[in-house]
Amino acid sequence: MPIFCPLADTLPAEHAALCREYAAVQERCSRAMAEQRAEIERLQAQAMRLRAAVIVRETALALAREDHARLVTRLLGERDSAAVAADLVICQTGCLGHGSYWREQDHCRRTGQHCVLADAQKLTA
Repeated sequence: MPIFCPLADTLPAEHAALCREYAAVQERCSRAMAEQRAEIERLQAQAMRLRAAVIVRETALALAREDHARLVTRLLGERDSAAVAADLVICQTGCLGHGSYWREQDHCRRTGQHCVLADAQKLTA
């Protein structure tokens, strides 16, 4: 006579339910990993773009500093530091900010000398 075991009758159904839950968990984990991978790739691309923007900005700043140093050196050879400071403001405002107001071709209308800012613009062009 066979022995009746109620647990043996429910075991296949419980195993099937457990396998379905396990599959659902695996699907959620795979989806979460794919989302994280996409986010990491997006952030890496953004970091690359930001690094490139910093390089461009730093290069422009370095060129501007070189132009400024060249202008200061040239003006210092001509006058005292107060006159140099005034000339820098006039040159930067009149020649850079107001469409080359003081410049006539590549010479300064105020001083009659060759314009340092015109040289700097030729180098960057």
